[in-house]
Amino acid sequence: MENCRIKKTLNTVRICGCTPNENAIKVSNIVYADKPPNAIILVAEEKWQDAFAATPLIHFPRNAPILYTPKTYLDPLTVEQIFKLNPTGVDGVKVFIVGEFPYFIEEQLNMLGLRTKRIGGGNFYETAARVAEYLKYPPNIMVISGEDYREGLSTCAYAAHSGDVILFSDKNQLPWFTGAVIQSTENPNVFIVGSTNTISEKVEEEIRKLNVKFVDRISGSTPYEVSVNFAKYKSPNGQFGWGRNYRDGHAFTFTSIYSPYDSASSAPFGHLGKHTPILSVDPNNLPEVIKHYIESIKPIPQQEPKPPFMHGWIIGCDNTISYDVQIEIERALSIDEAHMSMDYLH
Repeated sequence: MENCRIKKTLNTVRICGCTPNENAIKVSNIVYADKPPNAIILVAEEKWQDAFAATPLIHFPRNAPILYTPKTYLDPLTVEQIFKLNPTGVDGVKVFIVGEFPYFIEEQLNMLGLRTKRIGGGNFYETAARVAEYLKYPPNIMVISGEDYREGLSTCAYAAHSGDVILFSDKNQLPWFTGAVIQSTENPNVFIVGSTNTISEKVEEEIRKLNVKFVDRISGSTPYEVSVNFAKYKSPNGQFGWGRNYRDGHAFTFTSIYSPYDSASSAPFGHLGKHTPILSVDPNNLPEVIKHYIESIKPIPQQEPKPPFMHGWIIGCDNTISYDVQIEIERALSIDEAHMSMDYLH
């Protein structure tokens, strides 16, 4: 695994691997350093939609990290990590296989003494529906684009945090499996995450005509703004959303806008520890909307900084999120008065 130019600053820690699976392994090492998970979630590294759909399974009682493997063979690093983590089992199940895997993958895991449960369908729309069915149809549903992941990245951490499901839609048509889950859920609250560039008003109207209790859209002019608005959002009934719109020592996970697998595998940070929302960034630039948001919610700077402090997990090596962006994030998170701009101090 590649060594990073730098792994830590005062307020950030970088998790640096050469591949999405190496990042997933390193996340699981950190999250489950002191206590084994109850299970492992195994997803094919070729299908980001399955990875997103799997994230609510991270939530207790499964308490499970996501690991990746190719569809055609079991990655030896993944197998090694499963045995290293030594999951305790959920009703005897050690590995949840999510998505479109050939059966020999399941057979190989069984031969290794790992009891499995398969949750999947003929496509990712059906796989997401099967996850919702397994979870007994939670009342809060997130609907994101199944065609463009960028505006949906932030849903991964919240699904892990809450156990709420992620379903997919095409831009101009609501897929049958997604509509069926909404209809099967009793008085659901549906949250469309993304702008009309990825999920049209036509689809929103289709959803509103179903048996729903409440529908809202979390939007933005860019994917970065969507992630900020998701981190700030709290539903009117107070039962959905991070609501991170007040000054405190908040923590976030920063993932590249081009690395959907890192957003899914880092989702356990939303479930355990500091319970971090995801903020998506450009590999070579910290978007202004992210910077301004962080500065608006961090504690007021003092002459001598003291808790609560801000924190950031940065997922990926330097070619995923550059060192320069890490420094920009560090400066934005810092509550040291010397790091604040004069405009902010006033």
